[in-house]
Amino acid sequence: MDEIWRVLRDPRVSTTLVLAAVAASGFALIALGWRGTAATLYVALQLPWVVSGALAGIALLGLGLGALMTHLERTEAAAERAALADLQREALRLLSRAAQR
Repeated sequence: MDEIWRVLRDPRVSTTLVLAAVAASGFALIALGWRGTAATLYVALQLPWVVSGALAGIALLGLGLGALMTHLERTEAAAERAALADLQREALRLLSRAAQR
């Protein structure tokens, strides 16, 4: 159980989960907008459901997925920078050993 909490406390994981929840709530708003629109026969009464549910859901979905993609790209770039720094340190260590001989 402690392992799960340790993983969830990691900012990369928690941010990913929050942004995925934002995108999922966008899907839920789209579904609620569709449900309200489908339950109403008159177009004039369907329009508020479309505007409030579907358009807000699309906006929330776009925001969540866009922010999630940005977060994942930055996380991947940080991992690549860390791997490159490790490789550079190892190369410098090997060069210093070769220079000592």
